[in-house]
Amino acid sequence: MMQPTLPGYKVECIGDDIAWMRFDDEGRLRAINPENGFFGVAPGTSMHTNPNAMRTVTSNTVFTNVGETSDGGVWWEGMEPVEEGVDVTTWLGEKWDPENKRKPAAHP
Repeated sequence: MMQPTLPGYKVECIGDDIAWMRFDDEGRLRAINPENGFFGVAPGTSMHTNPNAMRTVTSNTVFTNVGETSDGGVWWEGMEPVEEGVDVTTWLGEKWDPENKRKPAAHP
């Protein structure tokens, strides 16, 4: 998700929110991420609002609590509109009605 803005620099991310830190025997600060992966909240995320996040989730991603499209994809509020002829099953396993704003496709 992170891209360096300075030529010649590299960006690395160890984890998204948890680090166990301690000083080693030589006084250097060490950290590890006890988790594997990232946690994110999808609603509101789109190619318009966060293109780096959207490119990141194109592979090796487990989605939970989002809508499932009839063409095998996922969908949530704030994404680009669902293509015509594609149905969405909500995170509760119900047929999604885009007119019913009280029952979103993804977990609110």
